[in-house]
Amino acid sequence: MSTILPHKPEEWPRVFEQHFDAGDLDAVMALYDTEAHFTTRSGETLVGGEAIRKVLGSLIKAKTQLHSRVVRKVTVGDVAQLYTDFEGTTVDSSGKTTLVHQKAIGR
Repeated sequence: MSTILPHKPEEWPRVFEQHFDAGDLDAVMALYDTEAHFTTRSGETLVGGEAIRKVLGSLIKAKTQLHSRVVRKVTVGDVAQLYTDFEGTTVDSSGKTTLVHQKAIGR
């Protein structure tokens, strides 16, 4: 698969969703800066691609499918910050499909 990159900041969640739902972890990771920060549901902050890759890889392995919606975009100069809601489904360890809701802030 070829990696599609966003042309505008507000396209980032949709492109992430497209690669993530296709199970293309390499393409998903191409969207992250090497020193990106990622906060898990438990509040742990992960720094760097390898730590983020493990979390996102486990979500892909659990057949998680997401749909994104940009709630707000704030732009100052050439920096844009997005507030995005993600919702979808995942398969838990017992094989049951459950709903997921995530929020993300990215720049």
